[in-house]
Amino acid sequence: MTSPPRRPPIKQQFANKYQSASVGDQQDYEDLQYLATKREIRVTIRTSTKAGVAAGLSVMAGTLVAGPVGAVAGGAVGTALAASISRNVVPLNKLLDQTPPSERKEVLRLFNEAFKDEFVETIQDSPELKLLLSGHSPLGVVRYMVERDLIKSDKLDKLDKILKKVV
Repeated sequence: MTSPPRRPPIKQQFANKYQSASVGDQQDYEDLQYLATKREIRVTIRTSTKAGVAAGLSVMAGTLVAGPVGAVAGGAVGTALAASISRNVVPLNKLLDQTPPSERKEVLRLFNEAFKDEFVETIQDSPELKLLLSGHSPLGVVRYMVERDLIKSDKLDKLDKILKKVV
């Protein structure tokens, strides 16, 4: 009987996924992905340039084909097309997963700053969280708070806004 194929050690799996990230950054990024998944955050990606070009081309095509009436029809079609192009709503965890490893450190920096500003008071009021912060980043502490339902609903709303806003 043959034994099942061996999987590479977990350490090696993460090394392949996050080649340029440190161990702390890897953990922070996993914490961020966890928060995005747990809170089911969806973000809007705006592509306004493409939308504007599509609207302009629609109006121009309508004008060339049918004159002023075509311009109105092209404007209506172009507006609808621009609206659909300019607002793509995607889950934040999908967006984070697609972020190139070279840009992840900057993403982490932005989220850590935002979380630190928002949750510093909550963390400083709790000896348990203060001790946890000494060994982790603000992202790790916020994940801990979410996992254990230590965040009140108003703070959860702020967490959701931060997750949506920073992206």
